[in-house]
Amino acid sequence: MADLAAPVLDRLRTGAPDALLLMPAPPQTDGLNVARRRNGRREAVAIIPIGDTERLRAVFATSRAQAILVLPAPPLIRGVELPLAAEASLDRVLRYEMDRLTPFAAEDVFFSHRIVGRDRARGLLQCELIVVPKAAVRSLLHALSLAGVTPSALEAAGPDGTTCRIPMVPADRRRLARERLAWRCAVAGCAAMAAATVALPLARQSMALAAAEDRMAELRPLVEQAEMLRHRIAAGSAGSGHIATARQQAAEPLMILAALTDTLPDDTWLSGLSLHERHLVLEGHSAAATRLIAALANEALLHNPSFAAPVLRGETGGEVFTIQAEAGP
Repeated sequence: MADLAAPVLDRLRTGAPDALLLMPAPPQTDGLNVARRRNGRREAVAIIPIGDTERLRAVFATSRAQAILVLPAPPLIRGVELPLAAEASLDRVLRYEMDRLTPFAAEDVFFSHRIVGRDRARGLLQCELIVVPKAAVRSLLHALSLAGVTPSALEAAGPDGTTCRIPMVPADRRRLARERLAWRCAVAGCAAMAAATVALPLARQSMALAAAEDRMAELRPLVEQAEMLRHRIAAGSAGSGHIATARQQAAEPLMILAALTDTLPDDTWLSGLSLHERHLVLEGHSAAATRLIAALANEALLHNPSFAAPVLRGETGGEVFTIQAEAGP
């Protein structure tokens, strides 16, 4: 599509229609340089004397392109400010104001315009009036008319290097309407193609999603059965895990009591023992309470043993102690 659109895009960028260009040759040759412009590119055709009407007629008979007269001298350009309301019928307004804006009457010139800007704050339209006196090209147009050639426009390079184009024949309203219709149809076709290009992947994706949802609906009963079985298995596993945990918790106090029996020395006896959420508290008498901390620290089931209260001297001798520790494997 890019290759097909390239010629049209080139023409839009250059703004130059396809045509046969008539360029006056140097004065000593008294002829016309004829060139063919196609897709913005020029190709020389021939240099034809102005008086050779037969050859001019033959060149234009083999081509359906319009003829454009290219002037060597720049046109007359003047900046004009008009009310914004004049934009709707700008050609008519400029024709009416021609004798005020230029030294020429409207019927004595070929003219065109270019809109430069719009000052909406002041309500003014800024444009350039492009003028070529008919007297400057009258003799050349007469010679072309003898050969049956009627240029459709004048072209000349402006001071800024841009091409100024001035129509020489009234616009064919029917042709312009057909061109506008063709342009709108082309734009609508491009828009439809772009919409189809965007919508087709979405439609395919929607169809694929619908098929996937139907398949999921077919498989949903099997999935629900599998979920029920999984929950039953998980519930059974959880029950066995609770039983194992309860067994372990029931065995821990006996294991801790056995470890204390093996760890505490013979000169030590306990008057109290409590175990709550793995927090162990020992109360009792010992000949040397400070040695108990080191002994308890070496036991694998007891962690971080320390005195929970100051060590006191007993009435019958020995030391009264309160020791706390964390119990667990």
